[in-house]
Amino acid sequence: MNTTALFKPCVPGTHTVKPIRFKAQKLIGLSGRLLESHYENNYGGAVRRLNAIEKQLAKIDWQQEQAFVINGLKREELVAANSIILHEVYFNGLGEEGGAPLSDQDTELRQAITTSFGSMEQWQHEFTAIARALAGGSGWVILAWSVRHNRLVNQWANEHSQCLAGAIPVMALDMFEHAYHIDYGSNAKAYIDAFMQNIHWSRVSARFRQALNACVEQGSDQAVIHQVSVRDLNDVLVSGKQLPLPYVLDVRQPEDRKRSGVRILETPWKNPDSVGQWASEMPGDVPIVVYCMYGLWVSQQTAEQLRELGYDARSLAGGIVAWRAMGYRSTEI
Repeated sequence: MNTTALFKPCVPGTHTVKPIRFKAQKLIGLSGRLLESHYENNYGGAVRRLNAIEKQLAKIDWQQEQAFVINGLKREELVAANSIILHEVYFNGLGEEGGAPLSDQDTELRQAITTSFGSMEQWQHEFTAIARALAGGSGWVILAWSVRHNRLVNQWANEHSQCLAGAIPVMALDMFEHAYHIDYGSNAKAYIDAFMQNIHWSRVSARFRQALNACVEQGSDQAVIHQVSVRDLNDVLVSGKQLPLPYVLDVRQPEDRKRSGVRILETPWKNPDSVGQWASEMPGDVPIVVYCMYGLWVSQQTAEQLRELGYDARSLAGGIVAWRAMGYRSTEI
């Protein structure tokens, strides 16, 4: 077996946000305004911060640099990296309209929770009690698979630099105030209750199966062939090195576009519900990139419809919220 193919070269400062997998307005008890702010400012901020830190570390002369500089940068690298990972686990565990219940297909996870905690009810009592204990402060509650203990554990952490060594996060609850203050002020208990209502157990179960297989890849997203990342699109548009430049099109639902109030650069808008009426207006000699709010079914279906009509179309992974989370330029509509 050629193990070289398993490893990718490390390029400092090239991290990008992962798309969220739900429409923020459809969660119960957690507003779209709260979730989008959390995703763009806190998660996106951690990605941007890690990229900046890694670029600084790449310039260091490790034999000559002062110890306090190395200590500071390496600590901040750890904090930013853990913030990214835990935020991705947090968003991965949420789903629309009450998430998804633990189904009969999730037998491994159900059995592991029962064996580790005695029952699902006992796990929930412990998990939410830890969350309430963190209320008024900051931190995380993490359901993790511990290789050392060979069981699931509920882990307490009061900052991003605290994770159980050798454990793989399966689900995470963000207890920093930015995760709930917009909706609930200081009422952390109401936020905890809302989070518990929106758990998407099938995604949690998928992460658990990855943990059992000792998979180090975070998240359970399946590859989508006809997509482009926000980083790649921005790089192409800013550098102008790839010619012809892609034609970028806003295909958000009208209510999402109005609520957002901004667009990527000066992109035109087309109604995603009437692709057949405007498709002939699209350029046939350049790639087309369409984006919606979150990069989910609206842009994906629009891209596929355009591809069926012969266009080289892609959807933007993560949509405009991922674009804004990376700090890329947007303009008012």
